[in-house]
Amino acid sequence: MPNRASELEWSEAVAGGAAARGGLTRATIVAAALEIADAEGLDAVSIRRVAAALSARPMSLYTHIASKDDLVALMLDEVSAELIVPQLPSGWREAIGAIARQAFAAYLAHPWMLSAFGRGPRVGPNHLRRAEQSATAVAGLGIDPADAWTALRIVHEWTMGHALHVVTLREDAALEQQLSRADPGSFPQMAKVFPAMRGRPHDTSFDAALDVLLDGIERRFLERR
Repeated sequence: MPNRASELEWSEAVAGGAAARGGLTRATIVAAALEIADAEGLDAVSIRRVAAALSARPMSLYTHIASKDDLVALMLDEVSAELIVPQLPSGWREAIGAIARQAFAAYLAHPWMLSAFGRGPRVGPNHLRRAEQSATAVAGLGIDPADAWTALRIVHEWTMGHALHVVTLREDAALEQQLSRADPGSFPQMAKVFPAMRGRPHDTSFDAALDVLLDGIERRFLERR
């Protein structure tokens, strides 16, 4: 089976895209698709929908984009640039924390990214730059590279999970409505926790949990050396 990641040329020049007609380029197609995804979610993105947004014929997009899967891969790599920290701090804890916060903000700005990652790996240039920056951050731990990568994956996967939790709660007020109407006597612990958490900024809870996670990494990988 061919490697899907190798089939997509990330640069339009390398891909041999035709000269733009009426302003239609791969970049304009990806930008239009991103606008739709940010507003309505990834399911709303289709070749036909993007073509309509650009006042173009659907078939004209195939000069620049081979398929919807390729379009989503290009979209994901485009916004992956937002996962890269402009200036990475020097200390491992500060560097990993900055990468996690940068990713969390990007996931909340583009919630569709969380489902797009589940479509399988398509490693584009921005994704690779982000991976290199992440590897640089955990190298500061000064531990075995395999352990360093484990620590990185722990933070990365927790960040995605926390973002998904926030997005889900933001889009569905049913849980809050149920808890507000629940009998405190039947749910005594939730009656204590819920008022304290209601209205708490998501970045505050994220930072608090991230600190705990980084404490755990320090104890697991550094204090046992």
